[in-house]
Amino acid sequence: MEILDPRILTDRDHIDYVPRPKILKGLRVGVIENTKKNAEALLRMLAEKLDTKHGVSMNVLIHKPQRAPLTDTQANQLKGIDVAITGIGD
Repeated sequence: MEILDPRILTDRDHIDYVPRPKILKGLRVGVIENTKKNAEALLRMLAEKLDTKHGVSMNVLIHKPQRAPLTDTQANQLKGIDVAITGIGD
């Protein structure tokens, strides 16, 4: 009898994440929304709360189609920001 393993075994890539900032005050934020219903409203509310509570400013708002990567032009718009927030709606 032969038993087959249905899992696909692959090597996992290790991702080095950028360290999170310890202090938020004065950070410049870029917001990337995916054009789903309520995504922009939710992310704008989050940016407003971050501004009120921590002095964070939303410098860039990018609209991108669902499941699409950022274009080079959109990625260039993020130059000069400290943190990017992306999210979905619905």
